[in-house]
Amino acid sequence: MLTWVLAYTVYHYVEQTRLTELEKIMLKTSMREAEAKVLRAQLNPHFTFNALNSIRALVSEDPTKAQQSITQLSNLLRNSLLADRRKTVELREELKTVEDYLQLEKVRYEERLNYDIQAVPQTLSWQVPPMMLQTLVENGIKHGVSKLPKGGKLSVESSIENNELIICIKNTGTLGNTDSGGVGLLNTAERLSILYGKEASFRIYQESQSTVCSEIIIPMLSDGLARYNDQIPDRTPAQ
Repeated sequence: MLTWVLAYTVYHYVEQTRLTELEKIMLKTSMREAEAKVLRAQLNPHFTFNALNSIRALVSEDPTKAQQSITQLSNLLRNSLLADRRKTVELREELKTVEDYLQLEKVRYEERLNYDIQAVPQTLSWQVPPMMLQTLVENGIKHGVSKLPKGGKLSVESSIENNELIICIKNTGTLGNTDSGGVGLLNTAERLSILYGKEASFRIYQESQSTVCSEIIIPMLSDGLARYNDQIPDRTPAQ
């Protein structure tokens, strides 16, 4: 009888401990997901404000260009709304968002802004956090190119090394003029940590005397995270 009582007690203790640990894991997962949603939401106002300013001057000067810019803004807003529903998107889609944003900023800065996007074809299907590159591009323009009287250049490059996706966003400027500790950059590091843990990394550094580089390294997306993403229709311009 004593043996039976001891066995019963030990069994229930082990089972209760297992359930407690499972609840802790589930709670931690829920908290990190909630945190990730908050971080994504904090990114939205930055590009919206700048995009609207870019369009305002076009309404009377060039209605056709204004219409095109409104379509680009609509694309940006749509992707921003969808970003809260998806953990990742293909790099090709994120680069379209970046190009829409750069086109709007080109209207704003005219000849003071030149940009270039170079993506290795093998990288286009890799999964990246939505709206992340747009935030870094915005940071490069706001704290780099826009502060220079003659403006400058911004480039986005992607490559694969050691089974990792490497994205480099380079802009004319110096770290003294670049917000290396701003909310958007802190969010970038935190979002990468939430999604990939220590396997991903982000850094911003002075690549040369006149060029700042924001570098993201992302591991291949796990099957579990890929299945988690919602199935969203293809991106189409808003009417």
